[in-house]
Amino acid sequence: MKTAIIYFSKTGAAAECARELYRLIPEATLVNLAIDTCDIAKFDNIILGGGIRAGMIPSKLKKYVSANELEIQKKNIGIFVCCSDYPHSVDYIEKNFPPVIVKKAVCCAGFGAKMNADEMKGIDRFVAKVAAKKIKKAGGEMPSINYAKIAEFAAKFK
Repeated sequence: MKTAIIYFSKTGAAAECARELYRLIPEATLVNLAIDTCDIAKFDNIILGGGIRAGMIPSKLKKYVSANELEIQKKNIGIFVCCSDYPHSVDYIEKNFPPVIVKKAVCCAGFGAKMNADEMKGIDRFVAKVAAKKIKKAGGEMPSINYAKIAEFAAKFK
């Protein structure tokens, strides 16, 4: 079965997770919405993913899903998000994706987050530095990507 992993990543976490899914799912096609387009009619499985910022998925991903909603509904669907508010990942998915797509999804998951200010620009870099200082001061752990969760998710699409 042919799988398209369609994602948008602003700061790199969703891209890293999409690349890991690509590594784990044989013969998948990786589609970065920042630079690629995708005719999903050619695929049996569609995996959609992106980061969460202020509770929202990227507008480019939201527009893509909206424009292709009817075709997406015909596929086996997976949805992932990257966010540091890991316990609420499914809530973010339900809030940001059409209910019919979420209900039909084979799996929905949060893969955690990655926060490396050196790889960011502008306001993202500033916010990441402030957040990192607060986390360290409180003795907490920096957000990280959950690779076991990605492997579990990928297994459903092999």
